Amino acid sequence: MLGSTLAGASGAGTIGIIGGSGFAASVLVVLTAPITLLIAAGTTITVGGLEAGCYFVDERITEEEDVHAILRQVAVTANADYFKLFDVSNEDAARTGTVSRVRIPEKDGDYQFYEVKNLYIVNGELLHRDRFFNTSLGNIAAALVAQP
Repeated sequence: MLGSTLAGASGAGTIGIIGGSGFAASVLVVLTAPITLLIAAGTTITVGGLEAGCYFVDERITEEEDVHAILRQVAVTANADYFKLFDVSNEDAARTGTVSRVRIPEKDGDYQFYEVKNLYIVNGELLHRDRFFNTSLGNIAAALVAQP
């Protein structure tokens, strides 16, 4: 560029070409913007559809009795420092008003209690229903085997 500017007349021609290409690039951007937006919208719809499909494929255990049965099985072999089930029978719950809860440690060393009726399991992850985002309590593994 500097060499062509020193050449004199050709410098003016180079500046004109550069200026013209800037205008042409601007026109090209305006013309291709709708295509870019359509491709982005198509990608968003496709990814959203895949996520929605995966939502229905996840293994969900939401019935309180089923979750309770799994938590009883986990409590048999779990380390009480990390997971403890305080199981209350239906009769005791009706008589005293207490409910079954699990105790899970927090990062600061204190324990947090969660009522079993607010728990559910998705793909082996124990979750607590909250108002906005549900709290993940950790992964659990248990197998319910029917008695012969």
